[in-house]
Amino acid sequence: MDSYREECDLLADKAITVAVMKLGKDILNSRNLFANIKQLSKDGVQECMSYLEVFEKEPPWTVDWEAIEAGRRFFVRNAIMGGLVLMYGSLVSSFAAAKGNKVLMATSRLTGYGDVRQRVFETLAFVKVVMLKDKEAIKKVCCRVRLLHAAVRYYITHSMDNWDYNECGHPVSQEDMAGTLSTFSSSVIHGLDWLGITGSKEECDGYQHLWKYVGYHLGICNTLLCDTYQDEWQLALLIKDRHFYPDEDSKTLTESLLQEFANKMPFHFSYSFSSDLSRYMIGNKLADELRLQKMTVLGSIGIRLLCWLNKSLAFIQYYFQPLERGMYRFGSYALDGL
Repeated sequence: MDSYREECDLLADKAITVAVMKLGKDILNSRNLFANIKQLSKDGVQECMSYLEVFEKEPPWTVDWEAIEAGRRFFVRNAIMGGLVLMYGSLVSSFAAAKGNKVLMATSRLTGYGDVRQRVFETLAFVKVVMLKDKEAIKKVCCRVRLLHAAVRYYITHSMDNWDYNECGHPVSQEDMAGTLSTFSSSVIHGLDWLGITGSKEECDGYQHLWKYVGYHLGICNTLLCDTYQDEWQLALLIKDRHFYPDEDSKTLTESLLQEFANKMPFHFSYSFSSDLSRYMIGNKLADELRLQKMTVLGSIGIRLLCWLNKSLAFIQYYFQPLERGMYRFGSYALDGL
């Protein structure tokens, strides 16, 4: 896996490099980054043309849209719980990756010095597109995110003299991207299971297959794109074993997230219950290393009730299809409102 810390995304990096050469570094902070690349492509700039041409193609492997739809439906009808897992499980645990979190600290997007709310809602908006829109919309949002990753790499490489390549490898490397992809995919399935929501093998593999498709368009190499949920979960555990050694930045990022969303949208949980929920989902060892508070009695009771409710709803909807359809419509409405 070490070699994947030295690999990034050459196609996107070339497009950003030539864009900066022609338009200046200010485009790195521009919300019009995609529009600039698109215009340069129309002007005949080969690097930008080559980048955009990739999104006109489909992956070299067969995309099973029927399986994907089953996975999508599983997530959408459990969208609220999926959002909990993403924010208080997947995202919090990802902060423990001491090498990867240096990118977040460098760009100041998830600390007290950056806009943590904006970053989280951008992430949820990305999930909304993946879950509710067609493949062309998915390709478009992936194109934008991929350019953002390349812009971050350019910024760190050219503007930060103190980036430790020997320790951290290249910023937003292939391994980083594969690990991040798993936080949206297999880690969500695992987290939902902890909350009492267990998908069928077909639903879990279909959901993972959707994110495999997303990963392809985010520029992740095929050797890091797994075929099944279980295979991807094993890869996620491998990356976790390699990099989950929390440092002070990990604690800062975690505290910033929990404080920023305490008693606020989208869940309106107190700081205490948010911390309890994170501890439950990531485990006591990692929670202690991130300096999360000890589990409170009320938090423990609340989580047990939540799991019981989820299990009950999952059981009833299996035998009562109108409930399943109602939960799907509600989940679609909740996601669409982001």
